[in-house]
Amino acid sequence: MKSAWRLLVAVVILAVVIGVLYWPRKPETVAAAKPLVAVTSSAVQRISITQPDQPEVVLTKAGSDWKLDQPYAFAADSATVSSLLNSLGNITGAEDVGSGSNAAAFGLDKPSTVALGLSDGRTLAFEFGSDTPTGGNSYLRLGDGGAVKMVPSDVKQNAVKTAFSLQDKSIVHFPSGQLTALDVTNAGKKAHFDKGKDGWPKDQQSNIQSLLDALQDGQMTAMPDPAGKATAADGLDHPSSSLTLTWNGGTVKLDLGAKKGAAEYYARNSSGPAIFTLSDYLQTDVANLVAPAKPALTVTTKK
Repeated sequence: MKSAWRLLVAVVILAVVIGVLYWPRKPETVAAAKPLVAVTSSAVQRISITQPDQPEVVLTKAGSDWKLDQPYAFAADSATVSSLLNSLGNITGAEDVGSGSNAAAFGLDKPSTVALGLSDGRTLAFEFGSDTPTGGNSYLRLGDGGAVKMVPSDVKQNAVKTAFSLQDKSIVHFPSGQLTALDVTNAGKKAHFDKGKDGWPKDQQSNIQSLLDALQDGQMTAMPDPAGKATAADGLDHPSSSLTLTWNGGTVKLDLGAKKGAAEYYARNSSGPAIFTLSDYLQTDVANLVAPAKPALTVTTKK
């Protein structure tokens, strides 16, 4: 009898132990890694990027948007600027690798620097040196005399940008659903299209939509002449093609000039003097709108 009682007690104790060990537990909350530097995007009013042997890039905040001031004046792409700031404000896992006394060993004797001017007058300076020998990381120093740290290379890639990568690269801006007319000129031929209550003319509806999609989604491929001084050399004194988009309360014009290389054209829009390049598929879409209509295919049958 005592043996049975002892066995029962042992079973109960074992059950309690197993229950304690395997009872579902609430997972512990893991604290988010603290960033190396806290960057509040709304407090940043100015961004300066300097690289060895490159012109300084300066952006300033205009209301809720950003604009490029140097090396030329142009609208900035706010999403790209936000990505840059987020990258600097979310540096985690940085490792100390040494003091800044031997800057050349880390490529910090001639750093690429991103300086953030804050609304309270302070400046946060991120100095990026060379990449680590094994790759995947870059050297970073905060300010001119701070300790050298090792951070993921994508932080440097996302922060050290050229002016073109930060500018607005849209070919033209227009309200796609509000257009009322389209004028096209190509190789001396002109065409005018009105958008009525039933939409664009049916015989050209597909070609017009293809062109508008290309304009809406297209991006500049380069900005070779921000000041627009080479209009003659780039074929924009006498454009090979032009198109004008009209809507209630606005209009925008795009001129295409000479061909550049095998697959690009020089171009300029009516919002400013800058000459940029774009892919040649847009020229094809323009040409399709002034091409003569193909005659209907006639089928004859023998009697």
